[in-house]
Amino acid sequence: MTMQWKKDKLMKHQKLTIKQKRILKNILVVVLLIISFPSYTPTQVIIKSDHILISNHLLSRPIECSSFDRLTYTGLDGKKYSHNSYVGVQPLTISNTISFNSSKTLYSAPFSYYATSNTVPAGSYHVTKEAGRYMYIEGKGWVSSQYVSIDVNDSIENTTGIPLYKDYMIPDSSSHRTHYAMRPLYITIHTTDNTNRGANALSHAKLQYTGNVRSASWHYTVDDHSIYQSLPLNQQAGHAGDGVMPGNSASIAIEICVNSDGHLYIAEKNAAKLAAALLKQYNLSVDQLRMHHDWSGKECPRPMIEGQSGSMNWDSFKRQVYNYMRTV
Repeated sequence: MTMQWKKDKLMKHQKLTIKQKRILKNILVVVLLIISFPSYTPTQVIIKSDHILISNHLLSRPIECSSFDRLTYTGLDGKKYSHNSYVGVQPLTISNTISFNSSKTLYSAPFSYYATSNTVPAGSYHVTKEAGRYMYIEGKGWVSSQYVSIDVNDSIENTTGIPLYKDYMIPDSSSHRTHYAMRPLYITIHTTDNTNRGANALSHAKLQYTGNVRSASWHYTVDDHSIYQSLPLNQQAGHAGDGVMPGNSASIAIEICVNSDGHLYIAEKNAAKLAAALLKQYNLSVDQLRMHHDWSGKECPRPMIEGQSGSMNWDSFKRQVYNYMRTV
């Protein structure tokens, strides 16, 4: 009985030792993966604005890619990288001034993993790139764009002729306020997909104000007689389904109401007037007008894509925007 107990105890000890060896082996593999990639300097991530940077947060340098088809990133070397394993950002060229009241960490690439031990003191700085939730300070490096001020108007002068309300702006304390600064470079058109009676612009503005159960957020809601603004135009929203790519990080979102007791065509015309005013204010062209579909492949704005009765198609909408831009 005593000998069997000793034997069982020895076998148990051996099993634990094998388990420990497996853990140590896995740790060694991860360490080797991390150190097998050469280090880099911040200048290596100042890339062309039509390229994309991706990272899986194990690499000691990001990978530069030429395109993203919503499923995979294509590296400059032709290799494919799944969006399930990699986070992508597209550095876009801007020329703005940001300011902040306390020092900020410098990053060598626009991902949280690439924080350095260096900081930049409080003050005002010229930025030349925005990428996801980071901006590039000329000659210094990347900083998080959260809780920084940027010299971009947070609203527009209403030149649409349509009543525009700000009564239900999403509160500062809400989780739907990202507080990430943005220099708008695109306007993205959505439809609410909510055909219920009474699901107008006011209803959706109140939804965002009181706390949408969904994580989505957007800047404007438009119906056949009014416009409601929910977020400052110099802050990012979560609406495009493309992570921290330009749909979310560099575009203003307009939701068009499709409530059954409203007039869809007039709502679309009102949205076209708003889009024209925004493009004009930020010195953008109609070519920088996008559908939600363009960013993530979602069937949105559904009535325009499907050619539903009572809706104008996308080409007609863009023509209206272009014509309104000439009169704003």
